[in-house]
Amino acid sequence: MGRSMGRFALRTLRSTSLSARIGIGLLLGLALGLCLGEAVEPLGIVANGYVRLLQMTVLPYVMVSLVAGLGSLTPAQARALFTRAGGLLLALWVLTLLLVLAMPLAFPDWESARFFSTGLLEHPEPFDLVGLYIPSNPFHSLANNVVPAVVFFSAVVGLALIGVEGKAPFLDWLQVVTRALGGVNHFVVRLSPLGLFAIAAQLAGTVRPEELTRIASSSWSCLR
Repeated sequence: MGRSMGRFALRTLRSTSLSARIGIGLLLGLALGLCLGEAVEPLGIVANGYVRLLQMTVLPYVMVSLVAGLGSLTPAQARALFTRAGGLLLALWVLTLLLVLAMPLAFPDWESARFFSTGLLEHPEPFDLVGLYIPSNPFHSLANNVVPAVVFFSAVVGLALIGVEGKAPFLDWLQVVTRALGGVNHFVVRLSPLGLFAIAAQLAGTVRPEELTRIASSSWSCLR
């Protein structure tokens, strides 16, 4: 009887959509965390592993797909692409800068007392704008998740491949790698119900009541 019920539940889960399974996983995780409390803390290993699986192939996929996509273009296609996409990108940059400049004007002047802190004596690390976009070591950018530098490096390599003769075997290899990374991403997405179950259970089991009260009060104050 128990085995037949288990098979029925497994068939039911397989027949439901991924979004429904994710919702079920979230609800079950919240219920388990609220019931067991800090006893679900070992599920943090599963939650951390799921998050790392999500991050594992993102930058390699972006890098390989950009090189393969740009490298497979003809010079005429590349000129048409950058003529259209360049104008749109420039407009988005201007709009973003205007929003950044206008955002402080939406907040009132806030006067508060200043207290001594040792952090005031520490000099902040200088912001390296050039290093953010132009990597001196692409592998360092990959290892440290510097997305703009990885994208710039991939775009430069892809553009350089446009005029290279005999690039077809290399592009075929990149397409194979892209499909392999896409398969890994698809597998990780299928694990979303389990990963989100562990994340929800850990959060619900380890959060303190006073933190929930603080979150609720701050959310209510923002809605008012």
